[in-house]
Amino acid sequence: MAIVRAKTRNYTNEEWAALRLKLDNPDREVLCPRCGNEIEYEEIGNSISVNCISENCIFGGIRGL
Repeated sequence: MAIVRAKTRNYTNEEWAALRLKLDNPDREVLCPRCGNEIEYEEIGNSISVNCISENCIFGGIRGL
């Protein structure tokens, strides 16, 4: 059995709120509070990914089973 540890992301409340807003409203334009670029929404199978279009910026998502 492998031990998996979640990587803690040190995002501000504003950054988490922007990611949640995009998850809840995929068609809405949401700007990244860190850099000002757009946050994109992508469905991949049963999972959803939301991330800033800038490289190495904020990202998040959910995974369905």
